[in-house]
Order: sequence, then structure tokens, then C-alpha cells
Amino acid sequence: MKIESALLLTLAAVSSNAFSVVPSNGVATRASSSSLQMGMFDFFSEEARQARELKRQKEIEEQERLQKIIRERRNDPAKMEEYENKVRVRRELRMKGDDAAADKVNFYENVEEQTLLDGTKGLN
Repeated sequence: MKIESALLLTLAAVSSNAFSVVPSNGVATRASSSSLQMGMFDFFSEEARQARELKRQKEIEEQERLQKIIRERRNDPAKMEEYENKVRVRRELRMKGDDAAADKVNFYENVEEQTLLDGTKGLN
């Protein structure tokens, strides 16, 4: 019985080439040496690390700009009053059920022109 199963296993291994795809011209081709970026280990590549770092830096810059606007608004009574008016309008729109219009109320204007906390411009 052991000999028969070993023989069947050997025959299966040898005959596995029978199911491989051969090109129509009969010439076997070589696999490409280029690597595809499709695996889960691509997360550890240098390019992926740089992309994550760039994304993280952009998020930090955006948060700094928004934080600066919030601080300026809190220190300026006119800007604070304008903000409170926008909040009131947005709340009224939401109470009426007009969520689409309420989402369009812009609390942060001229964000791109704001400098960052370190004095740089941020958006190039």
C-alpha cells in the first residue's frame, strides 16, 4: 500500500507538466524579471514608507493651518462673531432638514494662504 501511494505521488508530480499552458507557437517564454507591487509586503518598501511620510506631513501641515485659523478667530471678536453667525445658519439649515446646504457652510476660509506654525507657507 505504501509503495502504491508513493508511486502515485511520483506519477502525479511528473505528469503535472501536462496541465501547464504552452504558447501557440510552441516556444516557452521566460517570466519577467520586473516585480509587481501587489503584495501585502509592499507596505515595507522604501517607496511606500516615503509615501506614508509625505501623507503624514501633509496632514500635519493642514492641521497646523486650521489650528492657526481657530486661534486667530478666538482672539478677534469680529471673526468670532462671524463664526457664530455661520454656526447659527448651519444649525437652522439642519433643523429644516437641508443637510446638503448645511454641509456647504464654510468655516475655514483662505486656509491655503495661511502660514504654518514654523513660519513656512505649507502649500507650494
